[in-house]
Amino acid sequence: MAAKKAVPSQVPLALEGDLDVFSIHGQWELLQPLLTSEPGPVTLDLSGIGDLDMSGVQLLLALERDLQARGCQLTLAGVQEAWKTRYQPLGMAALFEGGQP
Repeated sequence: MAAKKAVPSQVPLALEGDLDVFSIHGQWELLQPLLTSEPGPVTLDLSGIGDLDMSGVQLLLALERDLQARGCQLTLAGVQEAWKTRYQPLGMAALFEGGQP
């Protein structure tokens, strides 16, 4: 069995563009190496993200779930205040504040 490579977690992984229904497949492809390695704690920088719709939120929740299953913690950085306000009524504000949804 091949050894899994560690992905450095000191530097946040930055996403750019949008996290919406039109772009989540490509963004998910960029995140796959995190799920096939032993990354440790992961910081995902969202400051380069423009639009975030429910598809993007679902991607973040799936990433968080899959990382937690591997014993890794996901922290989001560069979160827009508007996202917290928009998704708070749906009970998802904690995702954007480093807590559990």
